[in-house]
Amino acid sequence: MTFRTLILDAPGPPLLFEEIDHFLELGLPVTLNLHYFADKAGIQHHYGERIHYTDINCHDPQALIDAVVESGGYSVFKTRLNIPLEGKLIEAAASPALTAPLRVIAQAGAGLNHIDRQAAARWDVTVLNTPGANATAVAEYVLAQALFLARDLNHYNSETHKNHWSKGTIAPALEVAELTLGLVGTGSIAREVAVKARALGMSVIASGSERFTEHVAHNLGLERRETLDQLLSEAHIVSIHTPLTPATRGLFDSAAFARMRQGSILINTARGGIIDEAQLATFMTQSPGHIKACAIDTFTLEKDRFNSPLVGVANAVLTPHIAGNTRTAISAASRQIVDKIHLFSTGEAARQAPGMR
Repeated sequence: MTFRTLILDAPGPPLLFEEIDHFLELGLPVTLNLHYFADKAGIQHHYGERIHYTDINCHDPQALIDAVVESGGYSVFKTRLNIPLEGKLIEAAASPALTAPLRVIAQAGAGLNHIDRQAAARWDVTVLNTPGANATAVAEYVLAQALFLARDLNHYNSETHKNHWSKGTIAPALEVAELTLGLVGTGSIAREVAVKARALGMSVIASGSERFTEHVAHNLGLERRETLDQLLSEAHIVSIHTPLTPATRGLFDSAAFARMRQGSILINTARGGIIDEAQLATFMTQSPGHIKACAIDTFTLEKDRFNSPLVGVANAVLTPHIAGNTRTAISAASRQIVDKIHLFSTGEAARQAPGMR
């Protein structure tokens, strides 16, 4: 049976070419979805008949199901941009009636909350991802926003563009060594942030799961805080690095915002839904200065569905899920996921139980 990969989405050229070239180097047949690319003709000219092509709006679930079934199926769905892969799609794509039933969902990135993993397990579909591939990129984003907002540069930039010479209109900022950074979550990205923050002279505290013990914290060079409340009351800057789960959905609400230190900064590069955006917008509007600024890179509704209550809120810096978007990070994630697909296709992963790898 041919091991066929459908690339649902990918970075644009030249990173796209790096990814497809790696597939071809490893002898993996590829079908590229052209729907999200501007220069479709240029890509087809570049590869000619070496790969296959399709054009599917993957954010239309029924259109994606219909296209997959009509094609006879694909062994692998490879994605990067968190396209929703829901149970109905997985069931249809994994049907034994197809020439190439779905066996793998491969995410070039760490986040998996857009994938129905229960359905994947039910249909014996393995989920692959690349945790840590963008850790450096996201950590750089966090520190860039922390320094930008801690020095009130967003305020001064806005005022100067209005021809207001606003020097001295707000209290002078603290220096970096006087700041305490609070990390909510202790995964690979949070640890990279901690390393970089300590190198700048910041104090770093963290709270995490039950596995984040004092011993673990000591080995990581972090100061552990037993509860989120303790962390919020101490940190000048709070950076979220926890996965989106039923327990963390809405974790940051009005009550949490009120417990944050006066004049603090909130940064979210984890997942939309951890912060209640409507409550944050209301809190920042009704209690100006309590949270003096926020930097939000992930939202409950993204891409074509983007619609956040934070739009237009003063001192809310909003970016379109680009914290991990550096050339190095994208290239690393692409190469890692193609390598994992190849290992699976050759049977190297057969001894591992189905599920996330």
